[in-house]
Amino acid sequence: MRKIIKFFLRYFFKHPMYCMTYCIAYFQRDFTFRTTFLSEDQVRFQLQKGKSIIRLGDGEINLLLDIKNHYQEPSVVLKSMLKEIILSYSSSSRFILSVPRFIGYSNDELKNIRKFNVWLPFKAMFFLLFPKKVSYMDAHNFYYDGYFEKIIKDCATDKLIFIITKKETLEKHKNNTTVPWGRTVYIETPESNALSRYDTIKNELNNKLLGVDSRSVLLLVAIGPIGKYLVYEYASKGYQGIDVGKGIETMFTSESIEHLSI
Repeated sequence: MRKIIKFFLRYFFKHPMYCMTYCIAYFQRDFTFRTTFLSEDQVRFQLQKGKSIIRLGDGEINLLLDIKNHYQEPSVVLKSMLKEIILSYSSSSRFILSVPRFIGYSNDELKNIRKFNVWLPFKAMFFLLFPKKVSYMDAHNFYYDGYFEKIIKDCATDKLIFIITKKETLEKHKNNTTVPWGRTVYIETPESNALSRYDTIKNELNNKLLGVDSRSVLLLVAIGPIGKYLVYEYASKGYQGIDVGKGIETMFTSESIEHLSI
């Protein structure tokens, strides 16, 4: 009973539609979405066409519900940015939107793998906000061993690579002798709460893009939730970007974070 009261106090007044949707969905054993997810070949084809990739997960849903994300404090501005990305998504968008494949699991299936409480909030928000008649990419793809090398590497050939992330990851990448590309530009960002530095990051990026053909650029971004909007904003300007997230730390290494996809 205490948990129920806490839930209503948190959501009923600030997010009444979410609260109602969550409560109704909670008792539906087969609540799911028959969403189409792009195959590896389809993702590869879309990347070759120049499309960008933006991933949304449980952390972004928390921010939409005014709950602190591991990388970012809640913000009205950031909520508006995330909603803009979601509501603008269509088959003709310049980006592929990635969501967890678990939205295609029924409530019973999620309970069987002990992920019901993790992914029901996303499913409730998906019902309220997300376009339904469009294909998505699995947001966990970059957690899979070798996925970046298998799917992304080819679209990066002959591109000027911009790696936009925290200092520790930049240094790791600079010292990685197995990285196949040579032309790389590095832009350092804060480890968390990067929204406060968004204009500074953009100014540095814009300065380094001066005189560069947008078609020759690939932005690899890992700066938490604000990185989603950075990819979205620059995709609209004709720059291809990939919101790699934590996967940027393990690309072209023998390290594994595949356990995070379960």
